[in-house]
Amino acid sequence: MDADFLTDLRAIVGDSYVVTDPVARFAYRQDASLFGGTDAAVIARPASTDEVSRVMALAFRHAVPVVVRGGGSSIYGQPPGVPGENLLLDMTRMNRILNMNPQGMTVTAEAGIIMSRLQHACNSAGFYLFVPAAPVHTVSLGGWLSGAAGGGGIWWEIISITAVLPDGTVVRTGGGPGTHVRQTEAYSRIMGGPDFTGMFIGDGGSFGVKTEVTVRLLGLPAVTRASILVFRSLDRVLDLMARHVARVSPHPFDPLLVFGPGANELFSADGSGADLFTVMALMQGHTPAETDARRDAFEAIADELGGGHTPELDALAGMMSRAPDQESEMEMFGLGFFNGLGLAAWLPFNMPRTRMAEVYPLLVQWREERIAEAGRRGFECQARFEFMAPSDQCSVTGEVDAFFKDVPSLELRAFVREMILDYQKFTHELGLLDVYNQGMMSRLNAACWSDGYRALYSTVKQAIDPKRILNRGLWLERPPEPGV
Repeated sequence: MDADFLTDLRAIVGDSYVVTDPVARFAYRQDASLFGGTDAAVIARPASTDEVSRVMALAFRHAVPVVVRGGGSSIYGQPPGVPGENLLLDMTRMNRILNMNPQGMTVTAEAGIIMSRLQHACNSAGFYLFVPAAPVHTVSLGGWLSGAAGGGGIWWEIISITAVLPDGTVVRTGGGPGTHVRQTEAYSRIMGGPDFTGMFIGDGGSFGVKTEVTVRLLGLPAVTRASILVFRSLDRVLDLMARHVARVSPHPFDPLLVFGPGANELFSADGSGADLFTVMALMQGHTPAETDARRDAFEAIADELGGGHTPELDALAGMMSRAPDQESEMEMFGLGFFNGLGLAAWLPFNMPRTRMAEVYPLLVQWREERIAEAGRRGFECQARFEFMAPSDQCSVTGEVDAFFKDVPSLELRAFVREMILDYQKFTHELGLLDVYNQGMMSRLNAACWSDGYRALYSTVKQAIDPKRILNRGLWLERPPEPGV
């Protein structure tokens, strides 16, 4: 790395926040995935949009490749950039809440903030913010918007993004200060110009460095009711799902989670759930009357379709219910739960709800064949975990994961990596799309693009990033060899 470049970089972010030490850099070569982090020559930790802008302008002048990292929660790896030559931007210093606007019902935060911290601040102010179920304590706001299908479940509420383009230009999207310099408050996503906010959601970090985000909020629901039933037929579960989303939107206050036979084996000590689907519906609202009515309507449909009650599940549903002003500390299926199951082969899916009956059994069959192969190689599968949920009226998201006994074996890790990649190739052959726009998955998704979509992406990327410095290795690009 050029000495003058490093001098200028230290002048921007401060000497304490520029790292070239090999030991510190090595830590960034890892992330939460089996696919690795980024091999960087230098790490910088900016503290503001202005610092990010100046850093990007400096990198652009010197044609230095830049990779951006939030919480490091990817399951498909970081952008590789140019290994050994990258400037890695660690965004975790940018973790402030800039404005909580109770009257306007928005919150503006820096993109490096961890989602659990942002959620806690919103809850404390009396507002609801949807957050991811598992990596809530590690994933950053910017990373989630970039990589997890545009922040699966929150993209509806994003009304403004401040992003720094590869040449250092600062862009603020959304109806408000971005499209009207006399307006001080971001209050609409689409007013005053094209919806450029959407361009930076789910881009994997390809178009710009997200530094600030404004999110529209909802009132924090004071009442929770739950209904948990068991079904022996996937067809009945899908009928229930269709009738549920025809009545209400599952996001954000009426989520419906379905756990498959593998998950039920974990829930039942005697293995009695091995052929069951467990359906858990949550109804969150502001008054007992409205929330009870939604629960009763759901249970009437579930009973009509043959859903079964058990004393244990009814008791659990009662525990999950919450009255006004009553705290609920139940957190289900966080990373701690999954980490206890073993080394994870994450096998997610997203598909049109209308294809579930056709495709879902094929995914489970594919997993079972690979588990059998693992057994022949001497690798022990300790657990299976299947779940699915309607993310809206049209689509279903879920996973058919497998967990292996974690032993110190490079061969096991190679097998699980290969299993994850082969599964995604299989699902893409079936026409499915993965929910993560990250690392190697971005390239696999892009391999299925139409010619027109490919041309549009290439045109926008070339216009914004003509020197190809930002997050190389995403979508259509493969990382070049060092020195190329």
